[in-house]
This record gives sequence, C-alpha cells and structure tokens, in this order.
Amino acid sequence: MNHTEYMKVLKRFKITKTKKLFLFFGVLNFIITNIALQVLLLLIPIYLATILSQIINVLIGYFFYGKKVFKLKVLNNYIFKKYLLLAFILWVLNFGFIQLFFQYGFNKNLTAILIIPLLVSFSYLSQKYYVFKK
Repeated sequence: MNHTEYMKVLKRFKITKTKKLFLFFGVLNFIITNIALQVLLLLIPIYLATILSQIINVLIGYFFYGKKVFKLKVLNNYIFKKYLLLAFILWVLNFGFIQLFFQYGFNKNLTAILIIPLLVSFSYLSQKYYVFKK
C-alpha cells in the first residue's frame, strides 16, 4: 500500500464531529441509564428494574442520537421502530457473543468489555446509514 492509499484509509477512520457527538451522548446515556438502574434496584424487583432501565436507555438514546447526533428535525414512529429493531439486534449480538466466547472458556465479563468497540461501531454505522438516514 502506497502513501496515498494509506492516507485515504486513514481519512475514512477520521474522528468526525458526528462520531464525537455519538460517543459523548452514548456515554451520557450509559451514565443516566445506570443511575436509573441503581435507584430502581433499591426500590423494585431486579427483573422490573432492568426492564425499566432498558426502556429509559432506548428512549433517551432515540432522542439523543436522532436529534443531537444525526440532527433530524422530526422523529417519527417509523424511525422509532427502526431504532427499536437495532436495539434488539444489538442485545442479541451482545448476548450471543458473550455466550459463544463463554462456551469456549473465555471470561464472560472480559468478553463483554472486549466486544464493546464492535457493538459501538455496528450501532453507529447502523444508525447513520439505516435508522437516522436523511
């Protein structure tokens, strides 16, 4: 690979303003969701606390990513359904990878941490090119 081709590849991985916003609001959503989860765990049964925290996560993420990251003027039911489908797919991938690697003897907690970049990348690209595509 020559210098020009190398520079083209690097430009594709450039950290853009949109990517910075995606990471910022992702971390903010993570913090809010986990604070809610911690409070809910003190008040209600685990299954209900986790379900409610996931609902909070989806609703906040839908607004943050749609309005603040990808700058859509209008969010509608069709876009929400696509976002909800993506959230479900991400959950299945997360569960599936952790389960698969655990069956091969890997630590499930370490696996969960190591697959974060893969899931974040998939989430960003899916939101940019499918969910919130203008």
